[in-house]
Amino acid sequence: MAGKQDPHGKPPERLRALHKFYQKASASDLANDPNVCDFGNLHQDGTFTKLRIVGTLKGSCLLGPFSQFAGSCGDFPDTDDVKVYEHADLPGLQILPSLLPQYIQRYLLSCLLHRDLSDPEHKTNVHFHHSIPYNALAAKYPSDIESANGSGGFSFFDCPPESSFHFLALDPSAHSSLTVAQFLNRKLRWVTLGGQYDWTEKTYPKETPPGFPKDLAKLTHGIFEHIQPQAAIVNVYSPGDTLSIHRDVSEDSDAGLVSISLGCDGIFIVGLEETSTNTVKHAVLRLRSGDGVFMRGLSRYAWHGVPRVLAGTCPMWLGDWPGGSSHPDVESEVNGRFAAWRGWMANKRINLNIRQMRD
Repeated sequence: MAGKQDPHGKPPERLRALHKFYQKASASDLANDPNVCDFGNLHQDGTFTKLRIVGTLKGSCLLGPFSQFAGSCGDFPDTDDVKVYEHADLPGLQILPSLLPQYIQRYLLSCLLHRDLSDPEHKTNVHFHHSIPYNALAAKYPSDIESANGSGGFSFFDCPPESSFHFLALDPSAHSSLTVAQFLNRKLRWVTLGGQYDWTEKTYPKETPPGFPKDLAKLTHGIFEHIQPQAAIVNVYSPGDTLSIHRDVSEDSDAGLVSISLGCDGIFIVGLEETSTNTVKHAVLRLRSGDGVFMRGLSRYAWHGVPRVLAGTCPMWLGDWPGGSSHPDVESEVNGRFAAWRGWMANKRINLNIRQMRD
């Protein structure tokens, strides 16, 4: 169980060295590195010899969770089957390339960054040093148009980029106030959904957490039936941002971890220590928009991190978010509502990490 492992433990030096190596590698070196599993380049050799197909998610079975989640999108295109790969050196590390189709990716992005980000119960990294005036912003920039996720209500993207509205620092002597543009463009690094993880103590508070978004829980459980979603961390990356090597061991559950990638490609390192031989077995993955990763079994408590986000790799059909749409009939009014922010996603990577806190 997670409680038996030290959440403050240091990662193996081999994985730390790999993290530094891929943080500095050029884009061309990454594209030609045979040790990087890139499912967008399946003809390459190297580490793909250690991958095997362990199952297939039928498109006909995925259509149910997808349509239930994004029902307002109207008619759904045919959903492709999704192959499930597992790495020979890392039992339980499962990769699901192109898990989410385009319309689900856009809809999910809107749920996370229009609806969930604007919910005061879902804390962000900015809360550590600033006060976020949710009600004042909603009053200053009211909208009577439903957002792309069908939830209606205020979105931070309702504020024009040139807005002079400020988030005041809790300690003005240590931090400056933030504009909305600074918040969305660079300062926002994560938002927690459901169980609010304590990043200092590396624990979940004992009190009853805010409710986990029901539609997101149904979507996740509909695909990964062995997990009951109770908490999530939405990481917001720009090129140059990294996530250090760590383990997720604070949960009182052995249920697997779900990771969904949206936007720019990211390099993902995952590794397991073999104490009997004092070695580390690892994999380096290039994850693209729509890819899923499921860490279960022995890989549930594997070390992992993100040394690199690749600039300019967000798919064109997603890069215009939130100002554009692949479903004009659904989001025609929304296109105008968020037009000033069109292209915000072009150089962003969103990683949705879902877990079960307790059995």
